Amino acid sequence: MLHHLLRRLLWLVPVLAVSSGAQAALDVCNDTAASHNVAIGYESEQGWISEGWWQVPADGCARVVSGDLPRRFYYLRVETEGWGFLDDKLGFCVDDKAFAIADDDNCARRGYRQEEFARIDTGPDTPDFTYALSANLKRDFLNSAPSAASTQLRHIAVFQGCLREVDPYVSFCTFIGEGRRFVVYDDGRTPDALLKQMHSLPQGRSVALTGQREDVFDTTSELILSNIEVLPMDRFDRLLARLQGRWQSVDDPNDSFRVTGAERVNTYAGAETSVEYISIQTQCAGSKDEQGMYLFTWDRNAGTSLCYRIAQASDEQLSLVYLPIGTQLTYRRES
Repeated sequence: MLHHLLRRLLWLVPVLAVSSGAQAALDVCNDTAASHNVAIGYESEQGWISEGWWQVPADGCARVVSGDLPRRFYYLRVETEGWGFLDDKLGFCVDDKAFAIADDDNCARRGYRQEEFARIDTGPDTPDFTYALSANLKRDFLNSAPSAASTQLRHIAVFQGCLREVDPYVSFCTFIGEGRRFVVYDDGRTPDALLKQMHSLPQGRSVALTGQREDVFDTTSELILSNIEVLPMDRFDRLLARLQGRWQSVDDPNDSFRVTGAERVNTYAGAETSVEYISIQTQCAGSKDEQGMYLFTWDRNAGTSLCYRIAQASDEQLSLVYLPIGTQLTYRRES
């Protein structure tokens, strides 16, 4: 459940009461029957800022910006299990724990995740404004259905790595597979022997995960594991292992990407442009060639996918043919 994902918060920004005589500020008020976790984005004199999380109880309010509002537009994100958030496809960096993050680019490179926010229009020359959360929320019956949670399932995924935290944070390991990110927390629910096994896995190794799955976001699931099976390496695993690292375009010095496990971070002129889940397969974009290998990528934020035929993959050079138009892209490994 979502409270497991957010238990890593060191602190929660206090919820403040709002009265009719309140001073100038931006307040968000919860006019639903559930508690919600809120983050805010805005442009300051120093540049773009994102901050969170405020936990706003039912019928409560939180003051997310104090003082006069120098800008007309502010940006909001709400993350609550069982509720769908209606965003405006405006990206900011967020973290699972409490955060205040400068700039809205290169999120993954800096250790954050990029999520979509909704725009709040406070109107022209408005010193204070109160916003109702229900304008961007709806009940998400699909993700809150009982059949979607607490189910023993077997998933094939690629190991991304483990993050060891210090109290009061909770350590966790992540995997990517089936278009999802799976998170396993070291919180006493997964046996210690399996946690120890995860910490010894090499990054990028394919495994079969069996356990109880709880979907917490559109593309993120929490797993309570009962078994991990390390799968024998095949040609797909060996090719994925060869793709690990940083690659620089031969034709465009501004174009590069980094592969970590089953995730690709694309950059242009030093700025992160997208984060994609990747897989190696023999069929892609309607083409099937048992002798060929394809790189399939999926951008979980934009919901778009791309397909490339892998023409060459050596220790130093990578050639991809973008389908269906056939453009060849050549990269060299960065040292």
